Amino acid sequence: MDKEKKKYRNELKYYINKVQFEEIKKRISFLLDTDKNTREDGSYFIRSLYLDDYKDTSFYQVVDGISKREKYRIRYYNYDTSYICLEKKFKINNMTNKTSYRVTKEQIEELLKGNLAIKKENNKLLNEFILKTKFYGYKPVVIVNYDRIPYVYKAGNVRLTLDYNISIDYNTDSFFETNGVQIPIIQDNLRILEVKYDEFLPTYISWLININNLERTSYSKYLVGRKMEKSIK
Repeated sequence: MDKEKKKYRNELKYYINKVQFEEIKKRISFLLDTDKNTREDGSYFIRSLYLDDYKDTSFYQVVDGISKREKYRIRYYNYDTSYICLEKKFKINNMTNKTSYRVTKEQIEELLKGNLAIKKENNKLLNEFILKTKFYGYKPVVIVNYDRIPYVYKAGNVRLTLDYNISIDYNTDSFFETNGVQIPIIQDNLRILEVKYDEFLPTYISWLININNLERTSYSKYLVGRKMEKSIK
């Protein structure tokens, strides 16, 4: 197995309702650690700008259920633009991998204007994306927002997240604004539980979240957001 394949992780998603959401929080909060970057209530707000090429390749890869696919996004947290990441997410079936590079607000603004040039000293991911904006027409397509409560567990490199208040903003020019339109893209009673891990998921964690009795889903915030964005426009 090559180095890149070793980075792929298992990813499982489940629908949960408000009651299950509270019950899972209560069960695991005493045993799993929360992410160190959360707010006082144990959550953080995520704002992601997704990008696609002139053919909408990333969108149709998800629509068509292509097992091997990738997409690009720019992300920051809690409206704090001092820490912004350019990310490329790969997926093969239920296995995921992500590469990330920290960028500045100024770099992103210049990148989206087409003013950034490929340079030898640039990060590899940044140069790759500059190339794709110039030759494949990658551009902003939708903003996805949500609140997340994250938990981590060292054994199995487990990351368990609870996502709620999932919404989109189709005005991509407002990415760095705090008063953008937020249109819900999931039923009010539903939340998304995501479980990521390496080779194994500890049995007692499965038991804690009662994983066998939950409704498995392939819910993609990006896909649902794009469909909503297309219907609005």
